[in-house]
Amino acid sequence: MTDGLCIASAWSRPTGRFIIRVLALMLLFLVAYRDDLLGRLLGPWEELTARMTLALLHAFKIEAVRLGSQIHHPGGFAYEIYYRCTGLLPAALLTALTAATPVSVRSKLISVCVGIPLLVALNLIRLVQLFHTGVFHPALFDLVHGPVWELILMLATLGIWWRWSRWAAHSNPSRRKWNGPA
Repeated sequence: MTDGLCIASAWSRPTGRFIIRVLALMLLFLVAYRDDLLGRLLGPWEELTARMTLALLHAFKIEAVRLGSQIHHPGGFAYEIYYRCTGLLPAALLTALTAATPVSVRSKLISVCVGIPLLVALNLIRLVQLFHTGVFHPALFDLVHGPVWELILMLATLGIWWRWSRWAAHSNPSRRKWNGPA
């Protein structure tokens, strides 16, 4: 019986509400996160991401050409940037975590205005690094593209939110009920 009391005391009402809010927002997003709904809508963002990636590749003196949202290397390697490659999912997760955090709207706007550009920049670094890997180390591409960068993006998203939530909890003394994540 004491184990049940420990679990109940660890699951406080603010924590439970926070988790439910995040899960509800992410579920809503994941329902909409489909090619038939977002694919056409995000076409311009895909192309902008491809343009920014190409500009960075050229800045690093890596030969590449862009055709729409595809980037090609003269040696034969190519990849296509589609909506799942744009950093939208980490940005949506950060937004859901931020929206569910019980702090002021001003603090939430700071999170989104600082956090999303950081995630977009990290995603661009990811795309440049993946292109480099595909051209110069093709055997490692699947490993780096899959688990390595997915973990990096997930940890970066959670890290940005965690750091912001600690700041938000301590910068607004009128909201002391939320002490941020442990």
